[in-house]
This record gives sequence, C-alpha cells and structure tokens, in this order.
Amino acid sequence: MMPSSPYAGLPRLVADLCRLRRGPQDLPYSPPLFAMLAAASIVLDLLIGSALGDDRDALARSLVLTGLVLGLCWAALAVRGLEPRYVQTASALLACSVAISLLQWAGALLVGPLPAGTTALDAPHLVFGWLTLGLFVWQVVVYGHIMRQALDMPSALALLLVLIWIVAAWALDRALFGAA
Repeated sequence: MMPSSPYAGLPRLVADLCRLRRGPQDLPYSPPLFAMLAAASIVLDLLIGSALGDDRDALARSLVLTGLVLGLCWAALAVRGLEPRYVQTASALLACSVAISLLQWAGALLVGPLPAGTTALDAPHLVFGWLTLGLFVWQVVVYGHIMRQALDMPSALALLLVLIWIVAAWALDRALFGAA
C-alpha cells in the first residue's frame, strides 16, 4: 500500500475552514504548504484578471496585496506575541482565499471579459457582480473567524481587524495602481 500524501485531507480541511467549522490550528505546520498556497493564490489572481480582461498590473497588484495581507497577519500575531502561529494562520488565510478564488474564477470564465468603457453591464455580468460581492462578504467572515481563533479574541474585534485590512489594501491599491 502506498503512503498517503501529507496533504490528502487538505481539501476537506479547507472546506471546513470556509464553513467556520475548523481553525488555523487544524492545518499542519508546513512552510512548503504555505509557499504553495501563496503561489496558487497569486496564479488565481492572474487567471481571474485575465478572464475578466483586466490583467494590467495584475502580477504586481497581486504580489503587493498578498504581501500586505500576509504582513498584516504577521504584525497582528506579533503584537500578541503569537508569532509561532504565523505559518498555520497565513496558510489558512491563503487556503480559503484559493478556495473562494476558484469559485470566482469559474464565474469569470462563464461571463467573460467586462464590457469596455461606460457600456452598461449585461445580465450575466450583473449576476457575476452579485456573486462576487457575496464571495467577498463570505471571505471577510472566514478571515474574521481565522483571526479570531489565531489571536484568541472576540469575533467582533477580529472582524474589525479584517475590515481594517481591507481598507488598507484598498488604499494601497489605489495609491500604487490608481483607479481600477
């Protein structure tokens, strides 16, 4: 019998993370997994941008924003003296980002590039927009859940932390890459 992969249960674990049933402590401490998830997250950002016809500065934007979230995660853990939790916490954030991005990519492939200029969105793009908004809200809740467990803090405070990260990411994106 062949030995099973150390990551054989990862899809189920990520699904449980996204359903708020597990926490970052349930992931294996694995720097190689962390690196693979970071790469997958960046590649998915590029694929989504390409599917929507918005791939200008996509690599730079993805690297900067992923780096920002990972840096803010480390800073939050460091403030609480919980740096040893970083690899698992960051891996959980990345794994959930990959899962949610896969859903968004599938939708982007279905609707195709966004209409150019001031053209009104057609029905498929409007539905995709609402789907993306729902996925965004879900991702915020999942990130809040992960940070609540990683930082041992109340849910409302963890959610506020994640919302601050979103504002920081939006501001940095606007400052570096202009209006999108």
